[in-house]
Amino acid sequence: MEQALNPVDWYMKLLAPLSPDIKLDLISKLSESLKDTHTYSKKNSSKSSDFFSALSGAWEDDTSVEDEVRKIRESRTSNQTRIIDEF
Repeated sequence: MEQALNPVDWYMKLLAPLSPDIKLDLISKLSESLKDTHTYSKKNSSKSSDFFSALSGAWEDDTSVEDEVRKIRESRTSNQTRIIDEF
């Protein structure tokens, strides 16, 4: 049975293929975030909320939710019918 990676090992595996310049930039940003956690998290959360606020209402369509659900269900296909038809 494979043992689960702890978060640090998981991140190290993820970051291993990055170039040294990118790793140094990441270290710098992580260090800065530790120096002033309150300010950094406040800036970061405001950017996130701005991003999601900009997306709010971006999709404009007159189709009702029920019609969208119906279209999605009608577009689905089943592999079972194809398998049965082949025999």
